[in-house]
Amino acid sequence: MDLSKYLDLYLSESREHVSGLRREIPAEGVVPPGAVNELFRRAHSLKGMAASMGFEATSRLSHGLESLLNQWRQGHPATSEQLQSALRAVDVLDASLDAVQRDSGDGAIAPQAEEALAFLLEARGDVPGEGPGAAPAPGMAPEPAKPRNEDRSVTATADGQAFRARIKVAIDPSCALPAARLMVMAERIRAAEPMSVMEPDLERAKREGIRLAVFHLPQGPGLKDLARSLRELPDVALVELEQDTPPPARAAAGGTLMQTMRVSAEDLDGLRAHATDLLYGLNQYEASLSAGERRSHRFWLESERAHLNRLFDQVLSMRLVSFEVLAERLARTVRDLAGRLGKPALITVSGAEERVDRGLLETLLDPLTHLVRNAMDHGVESQEERRRAGKPGEARLSLDIRRESEALLISLEDDGRGIDAEVIRQAAVERGLYAPHEAALLDRAKLLDLLTVPAFSTRKEVSDVSGRGVGLDVVRSAVESVGGHLEMNSEEGKGSRFTLVIPSATTLTRVLVFGWDEDVRYGIPASQIRHIYPLSTFPLVWSGDHRYLQAGDDFLPVLEWRPAPVGRSGAALRLIGPGGDRVLLVSSVYQGERVVIMPWGPPLEMISEWMGGALLATGEIAYILDGRVLVMQEGD
Repeated sequence: MDLSKYLDLYLSESREHVSGLRREIPAEGVVPPGAVNELFRRAHSLKGMAASMGFEATSRLSHGLESLLNQWRQGHPATSEQLQSALRAVDVLDASLDAVQRDSGDGAIAPQAEEALAFLLEARGDVPGEGPGAAPAPGMAPEPAKPRNEDRSVTATADGQAFRARIKVAIDPSCALPAARLMVMAERIRAAEPMSVMEPDLERAKREGIRLAVFHLPQGPGLKDLARSLRELPDVALVELEQDTPPPARAAAGGTLMQTMRVSAEDLDGLRAHATDLLYGLNQYEASLSAGERRSHRFWLESERAHLNRLFDQVLSMRLVSFEVLAERLARTVRDLAGRLGKPALITVSGAEERVDRGLLETLLDPLTHLVRNAMDHGVESQEERRRAGKPGEARLSLDIRRESEALLISLEDDGRGIDAEVIRQAAVERGLYAPHEAALLDRAKLLDLLTVPAFSTRKEVSDVSGRGVGLDVVRSAVESVGGHLEMNSEEGKGSRFTLVIPSATTLTRVLVFGWDEDVRYGIPASQIRHIYPLSTFPLVWSGDHRYLQAGDDFLPVLEWRPAPVGRSGAALRLIGPGGDRVLLVSSVYQGERVVIMPWGPPLEMISEWMGGALLATGEIAYILDGRVLVMQEGD
């Protein structure tokens, strides 16, 4: 049977379970009692799906994790060693999914999986092959966990729900290992319905060579598909599905068949392109109409534009993802490096609920990973050094994601040794970047900036973690590629902080659209505009060489930045500035919209007042200005 067609579904669902495991298993402390059952269910599902796909290393490790979680379900408190072993196992499971996606198999991570399984066994206190729920010996496929309701009647589940369906199976008489085939079927059935019960149980079937079995399970809408998938397995002679009653009509009870569906990123990109084409087409159609036709069809045009605006807005919102996935990946990197380098460390994350376009999140993965690697290798001291410095043995890293006005700030901070400016100065001279007398004149900011020069490194030796001079170069290039910049702060002996300052690129931002003529549209983020004054009501006055807008008792300086003259029919936009508000005179104000601002790229990215461009709901392109920069430039 060709399982490759199920690979994308396997990866998607497995990543969801791995993410849930990492989110719910704490690095220290107590596991909430309510979370244990959910953790067990996720590990059990991972085991079943991996076994069905033939990924033995993943299945074995999932089974070992499931057995540990089963101890917690039985009331045994989780020890610190068990928590760390569980998180190590989750990291390897995550790596196994990367391997499957890359190689269509998990063989590459088999050694890591065996090592993680050994840690689980040691933390759990079991001996392989002995004790309840023990992991199988190497080379043996994992046996399904015994059902929670094995001591009950097979007519009811553990929560009292009646078993109203049965799947009868028979293995071909020519099959040499009938119990193994029954085990594969049991895993597939339990992956679909964890509350199922097999009769006779697998141990008896194996002991007595039984080829017939009945699986009792609750009624459900997917049983026919499950039975069909079992018939496709090798050496299966018979599969019969029996149901006491038809599946309940959930819609009549007000339920829904599916709450969520998975949509590929490519499909969302295509949907956004189609929505854009529709908006542009409507705009072109309206432009082709005469003034009288536009008046006649005004209500229809406005209705259609409103519908398309909502569609476009929903598509943009669907592309937004939170930082949680990226934060989980960075936590995995910290744990991996802590073990490899012998530097215990813990990372805390704040602001992971912030949502950005998925493309931006993918762009940030590499630079943030480089920052974490540099922090662990360069910044964090050994335990002995930290003790001598009066610091705790476990290093602390923090990832902070927050919005500040229209910018997205992502900061990674560590409490390590900090950056020695004199070491950078010496390295700059040794590498021929500066003569000794020139390097002596460099201030701390210039020296820190040298760390982002390609191939620059203060390390004299190269390790498998860092030392090749590519880390901060990659970070700076990635941030600048989306119109942002990198800020660095470090204090010797106390630690370092690296902040990625990203404009509202690829995030939803509400802007006010305006212009100076009929052909070009401009925009400014609405959060930077305090008020709009019609020039027909509020006068402009001169004082010396400067013009001011008189708004009551306030006299607001007028910005000279404008491409064309503005008459009395125009408006003044009051822009918020750190040194006081100023007004920008515009000819026309059109509408407010939520847009995705995309950076222009070179050479326009070098003009500080341009934030980027945005596609409007009308299908037009708007040039987005940074009001804060305009105010600061003329305020200097």
